[in-house]
Amino acid sequence: MNKAFDNKLNTIKWIGIVTMTIDHIGFFLFPELLFLRVIGRIAFPCFLYSTIEGTEKTSNYRHYILRLFLLGLLSTPVTANELNVLFLLGLVSLSIKFKKYTPVFGLLSVFVEYSLYGFLLGWGIYWLKEKDAKQGTGLFIIIQLLTGLSVQIYSILSLPILLMKKGLKMPKLPRYFFYFYYPLHQFVLILIAMNS
Repeated sequence: MNKAFDNKLNTIKWIGIVTMTIDHIGFFLFPELLFLRVIGRIAFPCFLYSTIEGTEKTSNYRHYILRLFLLGLLSTPVTANELNVLFLLGLVSLSIKFKKYTPVFGLLSVFVEYSLYGFLLGWGIYWLKEKDAKQGTGLFIIIQLLTGLSVQIYSILSLPILLMKKGLKMPKLPRYFFYFYYPLHQFVLILIAMNS
């Protein structure tokens, strides 16, 4: 396993967390401010990229995938969807690790947040990252266009971030930061919404 610090991955994680937070502020507190949700569309591709990287570089895949699904389960009380995005990330991860079962994991994705769109986008990002950047970029754009005129199409704004060669020099995120932050920040936003 390559443990060298990756500025690009760290930058993508930071952008994912910040844009996710903006998205959830819009969802829970200011649903009338569409631009917050537009900014938030950048987050999902960032987390797909991070999941692909984690899948390929983890030294203990069993622990990695169990953490994803356990976090998804523990986060269900504070997420809008019972089968939240963590389950989708887990299915994408499993399909990359066990490629011959990809159709099965793709079928299961229809029951979770982001559904088959999210699963296919994960594979578009995987192709962009690991196989062919030009082909992967084309797949990414086609998948976005298939969403039609929904706010989700703004996920295309993440493409330059995913394609950047080097990341920014930013503070290193603690190893398990996301696992705590994901449910906690939503819980705090729910409390604020309930008391405002």
